[in-house]
Amino acid sequence: MPTFHLRAPDQPFLESEVLLDPRQVDTPYAFLGIPYGPPYEPEDLVVCAGAADAVRASAHVMTYRDLSHHYNFDWGGALYEDGVPTVTDCGDVIGDDTDPDSIWERGLDVTRALAGRGVTPLVLGGLDAIPPIIVGAFDEPLHVLHIDSHLDFREEVGGQTRGYSSPIRRIRELVHVGRIVQVGLRGMGSARPSDVADAVAAGNELVAAREIHEHGIAPILDRLSADRRWVITIDCDGLDPTIAPAVGWPEPGGLTYPQISALVRSLAERDRVAALVVTEFRPDLDIAGITAMHIVRLLLLVIGCQRRSRS
Repeated sequence: MPTFHLRAPDQPFLESEVLLDPRQVDTPYAFLGIPYGPPYEPEDLVVCAGAADAVRASAHVMTYRDLSHHYNFDWGGALYEDGVPTVTDCGDVIGDDTDPDSIWERGLDVTRALAGRGVTPLVLGGLDAIPPIIVGAFDEPLHVLHIDSHLDFREEVGGQTRGYSSPIRRIRELVHVGRIVQVGLRGMGSARPSDVADAVAAGNELVAAREIHEHGIAPILDRLSADRRWVITIDCDGLDPTIAPAVGWPEPGGLTYPQISALVRSLAERDRVAALVVTEFRPDLDIAGITAMHIVRLLLLVIGCQRRSRS
């Protein structure tokens, strides 16, 4: 029987019930913070550690509280139309400073328990080492939609194979993962030409941000098949700095809110979202809470659109 290392939040997401045992969650969605992944440097443990709490606070400030009666134009109705909450807050996975790599197994235990109950995890992570933890918790065939300015397909950096430069390579190694569509690529990150060649050879579908700006989002929507559910993983630097300034590596020319919301909506309206993971949000760099606000909107979009598709 696993022990779940979870910390209760001071302000629950959407004023929801807090449960620190994922085996007791009976709502369709669970909000979960994972403050960091396996690190390269000590600062990796702290730069995004407050991301989940900042998103909780943003939802509270935006007064997303009376969700049974207020109409939301993003999907055409109230979030809790029958008055029954659909989200539980499972708090944040507690890291161990003496063994930082252990957060991988701790995050996997919690997410596996949620997935086993048919719950859709809504995860706020640290740096972009988190996605393989979430994808690896499922035992069903999945596709992965990765929004990022970086390829994240390094084999290792400084001997660390689970760091934030390698999550898509680790996901590609999972036998239950089919397609990986990587959207928003731009600028220069840690990828070498050989990493790009490896990703293409592995079957990853690479979509540069400029392709979307030049040709629109529709060609990408056509590629999001419904034969499997998808894990959507959004590195905040995949978004344009005008909507997500709170990142360590801002690059102009990222996805706009209409573009990213169209991608999320396309899958949520068909009930094809297995999990949503948001990483690399640095609250200390946010401007007027704009990054947190856009994250809240995307989380609500998944819940609202997917809920309507089931009714």
